[in-house]
Amino acid sequence: AVTFLSGFIVIKVVSVKIGPEGIAFVGQFQNTTTILTMLSTAAIAGGVVKYLAQFRENENEANKIIGTAFVLAFACAMALSIGIMAFSYQFSSATFKSTDYWLVYFLFGLCLTAVSLNTIFLAVLNGLKEIKKFTIVNICSSLIALCCTLLGAFFFGLIGVLLASTITAVVIFFINISVFFKLGIKWRPTIKRFDRNTARMFSAFSLMAAVSGFVIPAVQIFVRNKIIHDFSVTDAGYWQAVTKISDYYLGFITTVLAVYYMPKLSELQGKAELRKEIIQGYKIILPTVGAIAFLIWLFRGLIIQLLFTEAFVSMKPLFLFQLVGDFFKIGSWLLGYLMIAKAMTKTFLITEVGFSIGFVRPNLTGSAGNSFWKVPNNRSQMIRHMPMFLSR
Repeated sequence: AVTFLSGFIVIKVVSVKIGPEGIAFVGQFQNTTTILTMLSTAAIAGGVVKYLAQFRENENEANKIIGTAFVLAFACAMALSIGIMAFSYQFSSATFKSTDYWLVYFLFGLCLTAVSLNTIFLAVLNGLKEIKKFTIVNICSSLIALCCTLLGAFFFGLIGVLLASTITAVVIFFINISVFFKLGIKWRPTIKRFDRNTARMFSAFSLMAAVSGFVIPAVQIFVRNKIIHDFSVTDAGYWQAVTKISDYYLGFITTVLAVYYMPKLSELQGKAELRKEIIQGYKIILPTVGAIAFLIWLFRGLIIQLLFTEAFVSMKPLFLFQLVGDFFKIGSWLLGYLMIAKAMTKTFLITEVGFSIGFVRPNLTGSAGNSFWKVPNNRSQMIRHMPMFLSR
């Protein structure tokens, strides 16, 4: 709830201070840093959750998993951070079509190790089922992000909003260290703690997470650039704004799935148990998402007034396609988590790439075209997943 509310407050302030054009540029930066963060963790967070959930009662195995995860993340982050700082001007030019924001990327690169290790910290807490501490860290992260974004937007405009996530990550890094110290978990990345067999175990998850973590943000960057090229930055801002609404309310659902659902699927071994758990998930999650989506569509005019400004009124027609697409997206994600939990690498890669190809289609009528294609594309992905589920 705290993350949910703080996210909407951030949307309102940012939309008032920087408008649709600024919202579009923030989306570009967030997608780019999502890809870079994924690469900096060697894309092993999902593997950490799975194997810790599976071996948390075995102290020796758990220590190997934790130690190897931190060593891999630290090494990848250090190497990548040097590259980002060295090419900060190029990153700024590619993202914003201007080198004016090179400092944003330089500071992100400088703090990338903290960003990377934060991801592993949370994966460890999730895998060990330290749900209370996991929740506390997430709440702290949301509140700190809220404060940093508000201050950044009011005093520095767009550049302040862009820097907020980096500053938040540094603060959360020290909070995570404190939590691990209290739990007595050794996290320092030393070469002695690296285990080759454990690293190989992570490889299947790395491939799945790397494809998902790269393809989805890359597709969004492509779509946003296409809207900017064919129409305007403002239209891209409308598409980003309605997408952001989906991100926040679906974020609540996916947090539940990641914290409870995936570790649970990782633990279950029998086919009957898996089917029962997935069917139960559909019975609870889909009606919930459907009800929330309907309410958002019904009150879309009020939502635009509350969360945005009059400059965003033109995004109103986008809600229907976006929200119907969200419903089918969650339906496909429920089975997607099964693929991750059971390391079904080939099936996951085929469906993920298929989804991304389907999403990148010619614009029909500006940003509305991309929201429209979300409906049949997410629906077809859900249908593609069903035979796999029925065959298990």
